[in-house]
Amino acid sequence: MKLWKYSGTLLMATGGLHLLVAVISGWNMWEEIFLDGFADSIGNNLEKAYVFWFFMGGVLLLFWGSTLQYYIRKEQKPAPLFLGYALLLVSVAGCVILPLSGFWLFLPQAFIMILGHRKC
Repeated sequence: MKLWKYSGTLLMATGGLHLLVAVISGWNMWEEIFLDGFADSIGNNLEKAYVFWFFMGGVLLLFWGSTLQYYIRKEQKPAPLFLGYALLLVSVAGCVILPLSGFWLFLPQAFIMILGHRKC
C-alpha cells in the first residue's frame, strides 16, 4: 500500500480535527464573537484571537491538503520532496517549542511524504 497517495487526505483530516477542536474548545469565544456582530469583534482580546487563528490554521490545512491531493491524483506521483522536508522542519520546531500540541500529528505525515520518493 502506497501511503504517499493519501498525503493530501491526511492533511485534510488534520485540518478537520483542527477545526473541530477550535470550535469545541473555543465555543464561548465564538459565541461572544458572533454576539458582538462578528466584524471587528476580536479587538485586543488574545483568547478570541487565539481561537480565530487556531480555526484559520485548520482552514489552511484543508486548502493545502485538498490542493496536494489534487496534485497527487493528477500527476500520479508523491508530493514534492521539499514539502515533506518543510513539514518535517515545521513539525519538529513545533514539537520542541510546544510539546503538548498537535504538532506530533505532522511527523508521520512528513515521513510519508519523504519516504514516498524511495525506490523500492
